[in-house]
Amino acid sequence: MKIGISSIFLKYPSSGLGQLLIHMLKALEEVDHKNEYILLGAESTPWHTISGTRFSIHTAPVPGLAAHKENIEQIMWEQVTGPHTARKLGVDLFHIPYYAPPFISRSPTIITIADVIMLRSWLYRDGVPARRKLYLDLIARAASRAAMIITLSNHAKQDIVDTLKLPPDLIRVVYPAVGENLVPINDQEVLAEVRTRYHLSDRYILYLGGLDQRKNVLHVVRAFAGLCKQTCDPRLQLFIAGDLDKQSGPLYPDPRPLVAETGIAGSVVYGYVREEDKAAVYSGASLFLFPSLYEGFGLPPLEAMSCGTPVICSNCSSLPEVVGDAAISLDPYDTTAWTQAMKSILNYGDLQEVLRARGLQQAARFTWHKTAVETIAVYEEAVARSRR
Repeated sequence: MKIGISSIFLKYPSSGLGQLLIHMLKALEEVDHKNEYILLGAESTPWHTISGTRFSIHTAPVPGLAAHKENIEQIMWEQVTGPHTARKLGVDLFHIPYYAPPFISRSPTIITIADVIMLRSWLYRDGVPARRKLYLDLIARAASRAAMIITLSNHAKQDIVDTLKLPPDLIRVVYPAVGENLVPINDQEVLAEVRTRYHLSDRYILYLGGLDQRKNVLHVVRAFAGLCKQTCDPRLQLFIAGDLDKQSGPLYPDPRPLVAETGIAGSVVYGYVREEDKAAVYSGASLFLFPSLYEGFGLPPLEAMSCGTPVICSNCSSLPEVVGDAAISLDPYDTTAWTQAMKSILNYGDLQEVLRARGLQQAARFTWHKTAVETIAVYEEAVARSRR
């Protein structure tokens, strides 16, 4: 088969979709020596800087009138230039690894839908600008025209069925994995260097992830404030890893006012973590918190477990699929339970060791090799369907 893959998110390598695309491409390159792959984008792809790849790279700029107007350029490429180029190159299948199916495509098309939160959750429906709602409506209607859909969890699959009214047989679940660099770091010099870089003590609790409303970061602050009232340890810190000033507005509540209000400002640290430091930041943490209200998959808890860090996370959406019995899973609104769970992990070494061992075992069940093999199987099924 000749398979075209949209490479647009290689421009955003630190984003969730960018990371998923990078790791998927690397895994496909290692696993698949039979099919031909072409990376398609609106501009020169940085893929050559990531790996010496045997994949072909094809740049297909949008027409001049749409160029340099980001929203128009994106829609033009997704709906016209990309599908037209894929057809022109004679691909047997065009994979768009994010939620942007073309309304009309002459090549069989697979799309990856990580989640449908923008369409489903009350947290977002009222906060989306009218222009964005129009775009989402277009994409939702176009999804039914895809040859097949890949999603990241069974929970996300059911949400897609319920929200987009698509037949379950059209959708395949392919779990992602974490980067191969995310392993336990035991080198004390490396851990000390990272603590110095991010102004951390040797005893910190970590939250790493998005800062939008569904991530429920204010709950982390409240639970940690409750812990501080019960703990007389001046070294104990909460590290909220993220860029607080990148986005603002009602969908991105700033945790700093609540931190000040609860009197724990001296124990809370903020900062964006570089990709190359993530393994050490996870490994050095006493525990990891993830109280998200909705996830299509939820990579951060899996990343933490792969680094041997005890995890407390929400018991909703896709997260039970990710963590299994390897984490303490709680109601994301029960602040008292989260405070008590943190206290238990910090005070009982045996519990820490049990969670570390279970976490490493659970994380090992997710591999990019398996992701690539299952993705290729979806490609083959989609092409076979299109030829019937």
